[in-house]
Amino acid sequence: MREGIEARSKLLFNNTHMLSVAGAIGAGAGTLDSKSLQEQLEIGQSAVQRILIALEGVGLMERLERQTRTEPVRYRRINHSFWDAAQELSHA
Repeated sequence: MREGIEARSKLLFNNTHMLSVAGAIGAGAGTLDSKSLQEQLEIGQSAVQRILIALEGVGLMERLERQTRTEPVRYRRINHSFWDAAQELSHA
């Protein structure tokens, strides 16, 4: 199953993990950190972090301010139809 998602993701986004990450973000609570996402999906930290930065760059995620330096960087999902589409594509 995961191979199909990775192939679709590579064709659509030129990134094998984008659909998995975006689908998980869309299905989640709305705020997250990269470490919990990487553990959930069993994907490397650098791959997850690159995707979060790209999603932030196009306005689909917002980086939240940390209270302390030791606190993980958290992101908030911005409401957009992309998340519904990503969930559908990740389960197609």
